[in-house]
Amino acid sequence: MSQYASASDLAQGISEAEVVATMGPPDGIRLERNAVVCLTYDRREHRLWLRVFGPRTRVIVLKENRLVDDNSVRPESVRLHCSRIAGRWDPFMLRSSACPDSGCAPQLWAATK
Repeated sequence: MSQYASASDLAQGISEAEVVATMGPPDGIRLERNAVVCLTYDRREHRLWLRVFGPRTRVIVLKENRLVDDNSVRPESVRLHCSRIAGRWDPFMLRSSACPDSGCAPQLWAATK
């Protein structure tokens, strides 16, 4: 298939094998925390679009072998985008029972008295 497949060709929840069958082999693979895999594809666009908007990379994000995100980002933002998507599955910080709703902010003013 073509690397020019549109976003409508990739439905949420399809497997990695279906993504590769539609888009072809990825230009890069990035492994993130929480079992998130990012497949990157260089967007081969017309020179005018590259000059006006700059280069873009298509990032396909998979979690547990299922597509969860398909986006186009600048090449230098691939790592940040993948990390942000992987952060969706980070565990929440546990709150102490001694600090109910207000949280446990340090009280620096108490130490200066």
